Amino acid sequence: ALVTIHGEEYIITDIKMRMLQPRELFRAQGFPDDYIIEHDYEGKPYPRTQQVAKCGNAVTPPVATAMVRANLPEYCQ
Repeated sequence: ALVTIHGEEYIITDIKMRMLQPRELFRAQGFPDDYIIEHDYEGKPYPRTQQVAKCGNAVTPPVATAMVRANLPEYCQ
């Protein structure tokens, strides 16, 4: 990639960063370590790409918890 910073051109060949693994993505969103992401309810394994997609489409547990506490406090003991 060619990048210009303050008028000076730089060529970036490798940024030396790795992609996060599905488990790391779920942890970053607040899911517990025992949350099952590797397979469905019948034990059929999910490929890594599907695990990442499910993480991107998920509502994180802290957000869901906050919504329930705000809207249904009578159910939160």
